[in-house]
Amino acid sequence: MGDEEFPLRIKARRFIPDAVQELSSGGSEDRVIELVAVVDQGRKSFYLEEGGSVFIKGHEFTYNNGKPEAINISEVKGTHFIQTSETFSYMVMATQQVGTLDSGIVDTLKTRTLYQSDHLNFVVSKIHPGKTLDYQTTNDKEEAKSAADLLFVDLNIGSEEKSIILPSVDGVYSPLQDVSFGGYEVRISYGPRLITLPFALHLNDFQLERYPGSVSPSSYASELEVKDSNGDFPVRISMNNVLDHKGYRFFQASYDLDELGTVLSVNKDFWGTNISYFGYFLMGLGMLFTLFGRNSRFRFVSKQLAELKAGILMVFFFVPYLLMAQPSTNRENRFSYVIDPAHAKQFGELMVQDMDGRIKPINTLSSEFLRKLTRKTSYQLSESGQSHRLNSDQVFLSIHQNPIAWKNMPLIKVDQTKGKVILEMLELEDQSLLTFQDLLDEGGGYRLFEGVESAQRKKPAERSEQDNEVIKVDERFNILYQALTGNYLKIFPQPEAEDHKWFNSGFHNASFNTEDSVFVRNILSAYYEDISSAQLSGDWDEVDNKLAYIRTFQNTMGADIIPDQRRVKAELLYNQLNIYNRLFPVFWILGVYLIVFALMGTFSKSRFLKIGYRIGVVLTMIAFLLLTGNMILRWYAGGYPPWSNGYEMIILVAWALFLFGFVFFKKSDFILPVVSVFGGTLLFVSFLDWLNPEITNLVPVLKSYWLKIHVAIIVSSYAPLALSALLGLLTLIFMIFRLPALDKPIKELTYINELSMTIGLFMLAIGTFLGGIWANESWGRYWGWDPKETWALISIMVYAVVLHMRLVPGLRGIYPFSLASVIAFFSIIMTSFGVNYYLSGLHSYAAGDPLPVPAFVYWIVSFVFFIGMAAYLRKDRMAVSG
Repeated sequence: MGDEEFPLRIKARRFIPDAVQELSSGGSEDRVIELVAVVDQGRKSFYLEEGGSVFIKGHEFTYNNGKPEAINISEVKGTHFIQTSETFSYMVMATQQVGTLDSGIVDTLKTRTLYQSDHLNFVVSKIHPGKTLDYQTTNDKEEAKSAADLLFVDLNIGSEEKSIILPSVDGVYSPLQDVSFGGYEVRISYGPRLITLPFALHLNDFQLERYPGSVSPSSYASELEVKDSNGDFPVRISMNNVLDHKGYRFFQASYDLDELGTVLSVNKDFWGTNISYFGYFLMGLGMLFTLFGRNSRFRFVSKQLAELKAGILMVFFFVPYLLMAQPSTNRENRFSYVIDPAHAKQFGELMVQDMDGRIKPINTLSSEFLRKLTRKTSYQLSESGQSHRLNSDQVFLSIHQNPIAWKNMPLIKVDQTKGKVILEMLELEDQSLLTFQDLLDEGGGYRLFEGVESAQRKKPAERSEQDNEVIKVDERFNILYQALTGNYLKIFPQPEAEDHKWFNSGFHNASFNTEDSVFVRNILSAYYEDISSAQLSGDWDEVDNKLAYIRTFQNTMGADIIPDQRRVKAELLYNQLNIYNRLFPVFWILGVYLIVFALMGTFSKSRFLKIGYRIGVVLTMIAFLLLTGNMILRWYAGGYPPWSNGYEMIILVAWALFLFGFVFFKKSDFILPVVSVFGGTLLFVSFLDWLNPEITNLVPVLKSYWLKIHVAIIVSSYAPLALSALLGLLTLIFMIFRLPALDKPIKELTYINELSMTIGLFMLAIGTFLGGIWANESWGRYWGWDPKETWALISIMVYAVVLHMRLVPGLRGIYPFSLASVIAFFSIIMTSFGVNYYLSGLHSYAAGDPLPVPAFVYWIVSFVFFIGMAAYLRKDRMAVSG
């Protein structure tokens, strides 16, 4: 269109991605009001410019720009007023003065005052004179998820100019803006280029299912009707279930906040998809030929190894084993804190709904509770000169039955070194457990309040060890508080409740009928009274009867969502066996035992040493079978494969490491000892504080068979690569000593190292390809340069370079290859852990600011550097292959 017809000029002046408001200097007449509100369980500041408006939790605030249904703030001769369309109560923080702001009434605006209604809490924090609003890109990863991209546009017609801001969230269109300008009515927006489909989609229904009693979505789906010239037909689109029509693919991407509309993503790439999948197939086929081809490198290295030591594959066998600690059946305990173990076991079998909505046995909740509080799985109680070891069910029930007494029991773990500042603050001597009452002053105030506030205000990377310990103790204090107040015991289902929510005895708005309401209100108090009587008399029959009433109520009212009893029993057995925690010292002991016999075997071939080594192998195999059985038990109890989070990933890597250890253990006597020590270490790491061992609900996208395939293969690839790193490290250590008896083991370990690395690289590559297929089948894109995807590619390239170092004359030899195999594993550590906690993306487990690098990382790097330098000074160059 020529200038004569439409002389409008449009110029993009500025673009700010993930924009958030900030204050900047303005004129003397400019003013900005700062509001603070509770949003998503956190405090957030909002800025309101004169003449503008801002939305907070669906409520519009205006400033000298009154609207009928808004919260209007106005200024007259330097005094600010407020008027609302609903009634608010308020409390002046400085004086504790309270009052009411009635709907429609103009009242003087009070700063630093908490205004409260049923839907909104806010504070007018400050009025900033001489300030205006500007925008900048946020560095907060969590805030960026909901922040809009802003495009600043200048419109020009002749000498007349106008500036507007076009916001867009997640790359979708900005809302159309109508602008009256220069005698024209302009409608303007920005976003992707529009493409008209050759057919239409009509949404009949959007279905969102949540986990019972939780806001977390279990699944969501769209019931659509395709309107086409060839005829209409219905279709259902959900996560991992797409619509293919006329070359277009539609994916369930998201949904509107009001849960009435759906958001679909679409692509059209029929030939590209099929060609890509065929390419993946050819790559996999090439890897298969590399492993089993007659003249392949893998076959060559295998033959070289066979010439050093003839090997046969292991034969698996099963050994029956049951590791079950039977609870005491003594019903004569008469101490005020001690619950009869047999009854506590029955109590642990009751079902409870946790904060995420999962229905699980109380035994699972009590185990998590005690471990988080004390970092132990049982509690040592001394009373009346006697000592009692209480299990988690006994402690959990006793706390609920006698909360006043347990306020003075040492339960809250504090590190005596990192938490020294806490002990000094509380004026306590060195001790590892604090009581609830220790953290309260005489007036009931929280003694760590200022310390916690100070630590929380710092970014995670800036917090000291003392700050982190204060935050952990604060978390444990709040966990204990929830138990003392009975908030954890959501054991009463209400079939008519929204999202199948369960309630505790102090329920609100549960809509129980009169009879059920009376039961829920009174049954626990009667149950606790009977426990007190039974502790004196030793007769627990009436207590058992009360518990039976609660169980019957659960089975009747919660029949629709209570898990199958076989799964419940499996989870109880899983909790009782506690095999992961019991196995790591076993693997450590077996690893040390085997490495002693292996080292002695390099200098002597006595029959005694061979028998001793074989006994260690058999015991390690039995422990591995127990590990395997426990993984299967967790899979069955949870209802999904146990490799969906960081804790389960470590367990899977440990399991796969043992699997590859047994595949190669006949090749060298040093394989299994190294695997056993490192596998035990992985199980120990899974027990540490920073990993969550709970069986949790899955997010919708993980409810896919691709979880079983892609994640299993790519995580399992870490095992042979870890084995490669361990063998490289052991080779470097052997090279430092350079004893003639170690020459043959060094060659054996190097050959096995290359075979293991080859298998690991192929598995990693195939797993990455399958991840691209999962992404394309679930949300319509193969590769988004997500940090996890990027580091997986980096790891593939790193290991490909290491395997081909033998072709570079200057890098050929055992020492360079062994050192490189150790260093290369750092890329796997970054892929599997670093990305989860330090980079924001689709695969991240943590959000917000990065955590500080643990001190042990620096020690590991220093250790590898020291070993590498010592081996370099002692090395004797040998080719990797013969």
